[in-house]
Amino acid sequence: IFVFLIGGIIEQAVEAGLSMSFPVRVVPVGEEIWSVGHVISLVVRAAMIFGAIQPGDVEGFHKYTFDRINAFVNAYKPVNDITVACGAGAIKLGFPVITNDHDDMWAVPKSLIIYDNTKDWIDTSIEARGIKLKITKIDIPVSFSSAFEGEIIRKGDMQVEIDGSRKDCFELVTTKDASEVEDHKIVVEGPEIDEIPVGSKISMSYTVEVAGKNMQPDFEPVFERKIHSFLNCVEGLMHTGQRDMIRVRISKADFEAGFKFRHIGEVLYAKIKSEFDTVVDKCQVRIVVGDEPNAALRKHANEVFDKRDERLKSMTDESVPVFYSCIMCQAFSPSHVCIVTPERLGLCGAVSWLDAKATNELDPQGPCQVVTKERCTDERTGRYEDVDEAVAQYSHGALEHVTLYSLLEDPMTSCGCFECICGIEPCSMGVVITCREYAGITPLGMTFSEMASMTGGGVQTPGFMGHGKHYIASHKFLKAEGGVGRLVWLPKELKDQIRDKLNETAKDMYDIDNFADMVADETNCPNGDPEELLAFLSEVGHPVLSMDPLDI
Repeated sequence: IFVFLIGGIIEQAVEAGLSMSFPVRVVPVGEEIWSVGHVISLVVRAAMIFGAIQPGDVEGFHKYTFDRINAFVNAYKPVNDITVACGAGAIKLGFPVITNDHDDMWAVPKSLIIYDNTKDWIDTSIEARGIKLKITKIDIPVSFSSAFEGEIIRKGDMQVEIDGSRKDCFELVTTKDASEVEDHKIVVEGPEIDEIPVGSKISMSYTVEVAGKNMQPDFEPVFERKIHSFLNCVEGLMHTGQRDMIRVRISKADFEAGFKFRHIGEVLYAKIKSEFDTVVDKCQVRIVVGDEPNAALRKHANEVFDKRDERLKSMTDESVPVFYSCIMCQAFSPSHVCIVTPERLGLCGAVSWLDAKATNELDPQGPCQVVTKERCTDERTGRYEDVDEAVAQYSHGALEHVTLYSLLEDPMTSCGCFECICGIEPCSMGVVITCREYAGITPLGMTFSEMASMTGGGVQTPGFMGHGKHYIASHKFLKAEGGVGRLVWLPKELKDQIRDKLNETAKDMYDIDNFADMVADETNCPNGDPEELLAFLSEVGHPVLSMDPLDI
């Protein structure tokens, strides 16, 4: 929802201390009525960009504004002739006008409404325009709005940080029997935010338990991924990541306003009950703060995540009729689009093909849309005309081409939620991977954060790519560049997590046993030096040394 202010109301808003700017979606346009032209320009551009309306198509333009742009005008008296003319133009576009000026005014039902009580104008305007709103009051001491999605909380402005890459943290949704769930029960186990030193990194988990006669376990990861959006709508709170790699910062301003950990539970309860009311009848939230209890809880949560991932084991990209798009992260990266396939999960690691399918079934107009796969033009790189059309549409024209299986040729974009990043190591012509948990240097001479700066923000950077952990052991990983045999280095902790699946894939593709032992890590290549890496690869007879050089 955008509010555009024109005329003397701007001065009144300034005197009242109202926050105004595009980020908060309250925009002072200008003191003179002519400034309304800027708003009309925005309407025209929206029709052309999102409605594909062509210049000169007046009838199509009016139909689009009437059907798709839910706008209205509130005009305070006195209303001069020029303002009346502008109001008539708004009515022609399908936007009702509400005013409290009776002089030379003739009411037109649902188009020109004369109403003296300005306190009721918003409700009257919404009714006149036929707008349906679902309003959920959330009991928190700060504002809640989609206007705050994408807000960055800097370290100096942070009260506390929940960091899954350094502490035991996770977010989990589980299905329970109705008898096990007490609706709106929110429990915080451990210290509250006012008992924790400012600037601390803490261990926290929040588990949402839901019950409903139409609830299915397949919906759980869908709810989990929406937590990212829910929490980012809280003013002064920043959320990135997923599963056990979450990162949440709560600002000092929120703390001073009285924000507590239990308010996280209030947000999750309210949003899950309102957005998934067709399947959720009861909901309760358990928040646990502390290193010791979360160490055991995180282990259990990862077992749940692993079981979900196993469901895809027998599925291939060729065995399904469609793929899915995912744009859940566009609040932070407006041009980023994930294409989710059975053999390539979302780069956050939390959205599999089955999850995207369930998301689409729950919300057909939501972030995951069907992408057909009927026009493959290059099987090696995974290039589809259908996919190109989808990414062009959902990136609003920022992207034209994306391949599904290549690191060098139009690789998929990345937001900021990726579990891992891979990049080409030029000496060996292999690929190095690092992850959020690893803070050390890689053989590329860069840390995770430095590699992230090369590929985040929804840009295509051939040679660098964000991805999920489980994608590494996929038969489609780097397919265009020769497959997982290009992998030459990754952190030991990550290697141990995917060791069995990595060995299985390498055995199937190259008939190599114990491939994971051929991949270097910080223990056998401790200095992150390319020459040291090359010596190790030669010693173990790594398959990358016999592969064709990459065209870089």
